[in-house]
Amino acid sequence: MEEPFVFKVNLGGMIDILANHLYSSPDVFIRELLQNGTDAISGRQLHDPQFSEGRIDIYLSGGMAVRTPQTGELISTPADQLIFKDNGVGLTEEEIHRFLAVIGQSSKRDLQTGKILEDYIGRFGIGMLSCFMVTDEIELWTRSAKQPQQAYCFRGKPDGTYSITPAGEDVEIGTKICIKAKKGCEHYFNEVHVMDLVRYYGLPLPFPVMMHGRDHSSCRINEWHRTTGSGAHDSVMQLGQQIFESDFMDYIPLESKSGLFSGAAFIMPHAVSMHAKNSHRIYLKNMLLTEDGSAILPKWSFFLRCFLNTSQLRPTASRENFYEDEVLEQAREELNECISGYLLSLSHKNPQLLQRIIDVHFLAIKSMAAEDDVFFRTFMPFLDFETNMGRMSGRELMTRHEPISYTADMNQFHRTGALMLAQNQLLVNACYVHDTGLLRKLSEQHEELILYPLQLVSFEEFLEEPSTQTMTDAAAFLKTAKEIFQEHDCDVQLKSFSPASLPVFYMLDENAQIMRDIQHSKEHSHSLFASMLDSFAEEIEDYRAVLYVNCSNALIQKLIGLENPEKLRACLEILYVQALLTGRFPMRGGEMALLNSHLIRLIEWGLGDE
Repeated sequence: MEEPFVFKVNLGGMIDILANHLYSSPDVFIRELLQNGTDAISGRQLHDPQFSEGRIDIYLSGGMAVRTPQTGELISTPADQLIFKDNGVGLTEEEIHRFLAVIGQSSKRDLQTGKILEDYIGRFGIGMLSCFMVTDEIELWTRSAKQPQQAYCFRGKPDGTYSITPAGEDVEIGTKICIKAKKGCEHYFNEVHVMDLVRYYGLPLPFPVMMHGRDHSSCRINEWHRTTGSGAHDSVMQLGQQIFESDFMDYIPLESKSGLFSGAAFIMPHAVSMHAKNSHRIYLKNMLLTEDGSAILPKWSFFLRCFLNTSQLRPTASRENFYEDEVLEQAREELNECISGYLLSLSHKNPQLLQRIIDVHFLAIKSMAAEDDVFFRTFMPFLDFETNMGRMSGRELMTRHEPISYTADMNQFHRTGALMLAQNQLLVNACYVHDTGLLRKLSEQHEELILYPLQLVSFEEFLEEPSTQTMTDAAAFLKTAKEIFQEHDCDVQLKSFSPASLPVFYMLDENAQIMRDIQHSKEHSHSLFASMLDSFAEEIEDYRAVLYVNCSNALIQKLIGLENPEKLRACLEILYVQALLTGRFPMRGGEMALLNSHLIRLIEWGLGDE
């Protein structure tokens, strides 16, 4: 039987992986030191349940004061030595060998079962290596609460060598880690930078994290005044301002019914893009895990900034996001319930605030309502819709007894809205995001409503045939008009319709719309594509465009009796271009020029210069 070989690990290669692939920035060495200290304090609490004085102290030293050559101002350079000291459980000599010298062997595992202890943050036994991104040596002094009779000093280098020596009596229970900046990494030891990172990574930590500066000053870095009772709301709002540097409309309490998380979701006071990068603060056991909430927050929560602390979720190896499992899915569901449940409750508790939220963040609210039936029933009355009769609320639509039609085509809405309004027909503009889905859901949940898409409406319903006498009187006019508009690939029909103030109305079928678009594209594109566009046009054999002329209109009635064919052509072509502009059709070459030339001629005629 062949003797098995043993894998060897290139520690320098591992550090390169950490620095350039696993971790997003060398800054995370602060997080790893903070996490190690936090876990050590948790370990001491497990060892001694009476222990409640956990604390981390950070010291900066070294560097120098220099004067600028220009002004002579005294400037302090960054420190070159950083000390992290905790009064946690400490390490025995055996644990130093087991956990500091073996990559992947986490001290957060039960030594007998190998199971991760849930009171700890770290899981993978690689956190200490992150320090080698900024230093060439790690010095660690430790005394274990389990075996306090002996303290030890550990010195490790990035080439994989380390030493352990006994330490003096002055080493207290806990661990002190000392690192000196390697060349080019001094800026990571800047006092303000370190304090900002500690606040960023560990603001919710329940024990003090103290900074001791080179000027011998001391302050608590993670200070956060937790208030209960009547001042709790203001305290949480101040926290949101402190973390996200923004004012907020209000906040939504985030409390998991199963204890998976707690925190607050702050409601942005202004509209935000659904695709904007959102910055949250999501912590795992009081230590920052990620700013990216996409793995745990609802996709429609882009109008929120969340401060969230979780306890039972599992981190990935880089500790920058969550491991995908059933617990994470449960947390997603409970967060969805927290946020949507709070907004639902506002419809009874504070409808004014709910309306403000909807007015600002209607896209997110519509998205939620379109997906969830309960949410829909609660929020539909508050939602706003554009119609040809003005803005109407969902409640007005829900209680309407007359038929409702809708269109998802903005141009179609503007072209036909006035016609339908004259007939007292309601047309809803459903071209905005989620509106069509909301209207269909409205139809499904309210069977008594008559709701249908506009394309099912026959426009002939709005048009009436003129009397026989009118057709006789207008025969010459109609013949001339058809001859004129044959040049524009357009038929002319004389009808009577409301409103009477509308002289003409232009309609075209789908193929005619394509032909207009092709012509418009040919006139505004490179000649290289002209032949290709022509080939597209050749495939369209049957199309129809119609200019409906309203014989109920006073101007048309005058034109019917106009005997001057030149003036008749000018007036009809002006009305034709006006109908195109009103319907928001793309203008073909010469149509605007046609309008301008005819207007000038009308002015000349009006001035008597014929």
